[in-house]
Amino acid sequence: MKNFSTVWPRDMMFGRGALNQLGARAKAMNVRRMLIVTDAGLVKCGLAESVAQTLAKDGIESRVFGEVLPNPTMTEVRRGVELWRAETFDGLLALGGGSSMDAAKAIATTLLSGKEIVDQVTHGVDHLPGEPVPFFAVPTTSGTGSEATSAAMVKDDDGRKYLIRSLRCRPVLSVLDPEITASVPARMTAATGMDALIHAMGAYTNSSQHPIADVLALEAMRLVMEHLPRAVQRGDDLEARENMMLASHLAGIAISCKGNDAVHGLSTPVESLLDVTHGESLSAILPHVMAFNMEARPDLYATIGRAIGAAGKDASDQAAARALLERVTALRDEIGVSRSLAPLGVKPEMIERLSELAENSRSTLINCRKMSRGEIQSMYQRML
Repeated sequence: MKNFSTVWPRDMMFGRGALNQLGARAKAMNVRRMLIVTDAGLVKCGLAESVAQTLAKDGIESRVFGEVLPNPTMTEVRRGVELWRAETFDGLLALGGGSSMDAAKAIATTLLSGKEIVDQVTHGVDHLPGEPVPFFAVPTTSGTGSEATSAAMVKDDDGRKYLIRSLRCRPVLSVLDPEITASVPARMTAATGMDALIHAMGAYTNSSQHPIADVLALEAMRLVMEHLPRAVQRGDDLEARENMMLASHLAGIAISCKGNDAVHGLSTPVESLLDVTHGESLSAILPHVMAFNMEARPDLYATIGRAIGAAGKDASDQAAARALLERVTALRDEIGVSRSLAPLGVKPEMIERLSELAENSRSTLINCRKMSRGEIQSMYQRML
């Protein structure tokens, strides 16, 4: 067994009604005024105000910064930093999905470093003196598991994505309350749920070594396969919502320890060039990467197939891997997420640029089977 290290989340509360304890916990950490980083949708539906009222019950004032867009940009991060500096805050709360989490994390690291995102990516953040602002996370979707990771993705004005990797990105407290997710629309539930599945599968199958993360990833995949269809069909099924939130969190820990695979490696360039939903892009790419990898490592996918009940213990590795691919493809079609990249806006003339970006992605480099530029190009062509 190779040496490995573990990156765990910090404090976390999980369960129905857990949000009601947020104010007391934050107050115990000497937070008196919170900046809530979220998106316009959560402001419009009233959830941001509801959270503000929850904090107020424990004497914590708050201000909502509701400008986060899908795939957040450096512009939003700068505005959040400017608001923090213009007023008096002593706590930062990310409310939302992965985009709000990424924006809040980037605001926190920028306040600590005083540097632009590009400089943080180039030179790092962990070596800097001082403590980051107290950062709290309340996920409202079950997919990214961002509350459990030590990374944040932010776009520049040209659409290029930058990944900040830092232990300073971890929230001091994450509150996972499945009741918050009951109103998430079916399509978003499906797309974010596939993100959780793909995180877990990518972590389990990539070339990194981490036996603890592998256990968490297998359990996350089992939970998604069992509960995602129910969560999509009936948003008020709190048992399904609860298990999907747990799956997302476990998968987040797994990728924090091990990273992703070529599914994310090929998806990130698409999201850099086009304004597409993360989970939709991933869903279109997943079966193609699985089929490619299974030719070299059917054993990895066979283990997953047996763990989720797609194949029996006596099935050969090839048969169990094929059964997994069939089950995953059936899930994708059942819940209605994207089956190809063309409807998302990918055109043949974009393939060369996409392939160049994908080939150099860290996620592609740790894929369990090496990919050449030509193989990546061919794969993109088949996805259209």
